[in-house]
Amino acid sequence: MLLLKRIDSIVSKIEEFILSTGIILMAAILIGNVIARVVFNNSWTFAEEVGQFLVVLVTFMGLGYGVRKGKHVNMSAFLDLAPKKGKKFMALFIAFISMVVMFLFAYYSYEYTMTVVARGRVTPALEIPRYFTTMILPIGFTLGGIQYLVNLILNLTHKEKIYLNNEIPLTGVAEEVEEANVESPRKLQSEEYMSC
Repeated sequence: MLLLKRIDSIVSKIEEFILSTGIILMAAILIGNVIARVVFNNSWTFAEEVGQFLVVLVTFMGLGYGVRKGKHVNMSAFLDLAPKKGKKFMALFIAFISMVVMFLFAYYSYEYTMTVVARGRVTPALEIPRYFTTMILPIGFTLGGIQYLVNLILNLTHKEKIYLNNEIPLTGVAEEVEEANVESPRKLQSEEYMSC
């Protein structure tokens, strides 16, 4: 288990580096291209291709990172209203279905990438193979599927906790209010005792 946590930590650091570097490069290239076009009346021919590659890179490499951190788009109205057992079931169901979908998308995007490789197409400006962009898709979907698998395992092994991300278990507002009400009389009693 310790080895898996260490591997996950390393993958997380790599994802963070790729995402932050990708966003910084994308901003620098696209802003530089706008300045070159407006000020010097000469656009960079490679800017669109590199920008497209970086958008795909950040989007699909961010997939696993978003699942790990719980920062992906979700609709939580039903989850918020459900009792604890219902929340646990929904968390398991969501993780399982999402994992299956991610691995299916990884398979289909791999097939698509192999089709692009077979065609041998290149980009017009830089003349790099088109599959450099599409090969990111199966990697991103696989990382997302792995994170949903980790989420599923966390929810199965920790019966009393509900995980919607892979780092911190879910705490409901009602549970927090209940804990605050339980702790506050104790704090008051200890404060009264200390003041005597």
